[in-house]
Amino acid sequence: MSQQADAGKPELNALGKLAARFAEYGHNATNNLSSSFTSMTTQSWIRLIVIVGGYMLLRPHLMKFVTKGAVKKMEEDDAKAREQDAAQAEMTPNEFRGIKEKLMFQAEQDDEGDGTGADWGQKARVRQRQMLKDLLEEEERRRAAENEDADIQEFLED
Repeated sequence: MSQQADAGKPELNALGKLAARFAEYGHNATNNLSSSFTSMTTQSWIRLIVIVGGYMLLRPHLMKFVTKGAVKKMEEDDAKAREQDAAQAEMTPNEFRGIKEKLMFQAEQDDEGDGTGADWGQKARVRQRQMLKDLLEEEERRRAAENEDADIQEFLED
């Protein structure tokens, strides 16, 4: 008999089937809800009021308790993060990245470097450093000689 009633209806597309399914769910929900409230006894009403009232009374206290626990955990995590940051702060950024070792290795190579190979400009940098060292040593010798002359001039009489 239901097949005969369905035979006269046109076939629905996917969106139409989805809308029909939601309409059926809504109709079932309203029927079930209305029948459950109409068939409730006094004991069922009291039970419902106690459950809802208990929830309304206990919810704020429960939320405070959960919030305190969450704040405590966040503070502990923050303290741990600060300790880790302090431990990492002892290390310089260059050490953290491993650059310090590379720089020291490069400086050692520059001091030893003969300027050969594919390091373009390396020879010029080595010559420049050597020239600066020589100039500084020469200036130092000149000042030492002036100081000696000044010391000798003190003891000389006119």
